[in-house]
Amino acid sequence: MIMSLEKKISTYELIARYLPAILTAIPLIVLSFYVMQREESSGLISYLLSLKFLGHLSMAFVLLYFYAQIIRSTSKYFENKYFRNAQGFPTTYLMLYSNSQYSEVFKDAFRRHVKDRLGFVLCTKEEELQNGIEAIRRLNEVTKQIILAVGEGVLVGKHNQWYGFFRNLIGGSIYGSFFCIIDVIISRTAFQSNTFTAVSLCLFVVYSMLILARKPLLIQHAEAYARQLLAEFMNE
Repeated sequence: MIMSLEKKISTYELIARYLPAILTAIPLIVLSFYVMQREESSGLISYLLSLKFLGHLSMAFVLLYFYAQIIRSTSKYFENKYFRNAQGFPTTYLMLYSNSQYSEVFKDAFRRHVKDRLGFVLCTKEEELQNGIEAIRRLNEVTKQIILAVGEGVLVGKHNQWYGFFRNLIGGSIYGSFFCIIDVIISRTAFQSNTFTAVSLCLFVVYSMLILARKPLLIQHAEAYARQLLAEFMNE
């Protein structure tokens, strides 16, 4: 079964989509453990590390798939908020002359390489000053071609996976924190379990911290991916 899944699921999907879904579904996994009346903390740890847990996870794969899609949609909201609807993606704004993170010498060389490698003409510094919207539009258009040209690259694929992982982890943390609240209520009313309550509260703190740090986390990993993509494209 594992071999079959490996053939159908890419590494990107495993790391960037399904792993965040599993991590933010832990409150539901813990709840299912207590529903089965396994309330000892040592028993909980054993359950999470057991083959039985992996079996239950396999049976719930269809639900996990749909949950991962919901998380992805939620995460796209934050992506659009901090990039698309703000200043654009890092692959675009890092190459604008108005952005100071790269030197003008590098940006000039980048434009020459785009023209030579892809046959696409980007706006010069003077043209960008006259029509910033057109400059951004051309950078957006050429980025898709650069991604296709570089492909997985040397480290680009890894950076893309980690960006997708944190993006979806942040989106899933919203649901995870909500599940934790439900767990705390159930733990005090139905099970009277201090362990259940403590685990739920700890998870709630972790998810809340991820939500609070969502903007710098997204920008950090998006820019890391963009820098690696630009570096490998320029090295071709």
